[in-house]
Amino acid sequence: MKKSFLTPNLITGFLSILIGIFVIIKIPSEIEKPVLIFGQSSSEINPELVPLIVAIMLIIFGSYTMIKDRNSLINNSWPNLTRSMLKNVGFTVLCLAVYSLLFNSLGFVLASVLLIFILSQYMGDVSHYISISLAILFPLIVFGVFVNIMHVFLPAFPLYEVRIGNYLIM
Repeated sequence: MKKSFLTPNLITGFLSILIGIFVIIKIPSEIEKPVLIFGQSSSEINPELVPLIVAIMLIIFGSYTMIKDRNSLINNSWPNLTRSMLKNVGFTVLCLAVYSLLFNSLGFVLASVLLIFILSQYMGDVSHYISISLAILFPLIVFGVFVNIMHVFLPAFPLYEVRIGNYLIM
């Protein structure tokens, strides 16, 4: 069996490191500074923190993947791509592109509900009840955690806000 130098793990590890470095370089110019209210930041956490953590994780995991792949005794070869695999990946990329366009206009919750429901119905043999419940509950939980606990801004529901006490639901 012929060993290949460019294995999928080696290439994805290298790309992960490059993306992590690119994100770190772009953070100062792309992250919007929080509004100052009475000289104090309106955000409790530094807006550069989450992208920096993600970039560092990309670099660490990419490095680990590259090092582990170099010492691997198993030949990791390129998978045989089928037509259905390419169709699924293409449909997912299309859905994510539409999601990115709808994100600001529909808000995080509605756009995420649509994305999760459409992808779960397209990809899997999942019960409609499970798909609907996950599509609704997961974005609401993520929105609640990010907005109320982490105080990270996410586009809310465009027509109104739903509050329970001090907690923003939508």
